[in-house]
Amino acid sequence: MAEDWISITEAAARLTAAGDPVDRSTLSRYLKQHAEALPTRAEGKSNLVDFERLVAHRAENIRLRTGPAAPRMPAAARAYADVGSSRFTGSQTNGAARKANADAELREMDLALRRKQLTVVAEVDQAGRDAVALMQSAFERAVETEAAALAMKYGWDERTVRLALKTFTRRGLEVFNREILDRLDAIRRDRDAAEAAGEPLNRSEASPLQ
Repeated sequence: MAEDWISITEAAARLTAAGDPVDRSTLSRYLKQHAEALPTRAEGKSNLVDFERLVAHRAENIRLRTGPAAPRMPAAARAYADVGSSRFTGSQTNGAARKANADAELREMDLALRRKQLTVVAEVDQAGRDAVALMQSAFERAVETEAAALAMKYGWDERTVRLALKTFTRRGLEVFNREILDRLDAIRRDRDAAEAAGEPLNRSEASPLQ
C-alpha cells in the first residue's frame, strides 16, 4: 500500500471532506490512542501520519454517519410529548369505554321495556303519594279510637289525649317524609355524578327505600 504522509491538520481536513468529520485535536488524541497501529513521524515542527493507513484504520474502527443526524429532542420536550401521547391514548380509551357502557345500558333498558320490567315514573310517583295518604288516614282513624280507649282506661281527658296522639302522628310523618326525601336526594346525586362521569348508573347500588 502506497504511503501518503501528511500533517495531522491536513489529515483532519481530508477526513472531514470525505465524510468523516473530525477536528485536529480529536484526531491527535485518536492517533495517540492507536499509536502502535498508526505511528507518526516528526518533520520539523509537525507530526506526519500516513493518510492511507489512517483511512483504513478508521474504516475498521469508526462507524461513519452517512447522513446528517436527526436533531435530538430535549429531555423535557420528550417527556412532555410522551405525556401528551399517553393522555391522548387514555382519552380515546376512556371515550370508547364510556360509549360501550352507554350502548350496553340502552340495550338493557330496551330489553327491560319489551319484557315490561320498567315502570312509568308518573305511576311510581302517584303510587307513592297514594301510599302516604292512606298511611296518614290510617293514623288519623287510629288516633280517634286510641284516644277514646286511653281516656276510659286511665281516666284522662279524651281531648288532651287526642291532641297528644295527633302531635305524635304528625311528627312521625314528618320524620318519614324527611327520610324519604333524603334517600331520593342521595339517589339523584348518584345518578347525576354517574352521568357527569359518563358512566351508567348501577341500579343495584341505589339506596333502597326502606
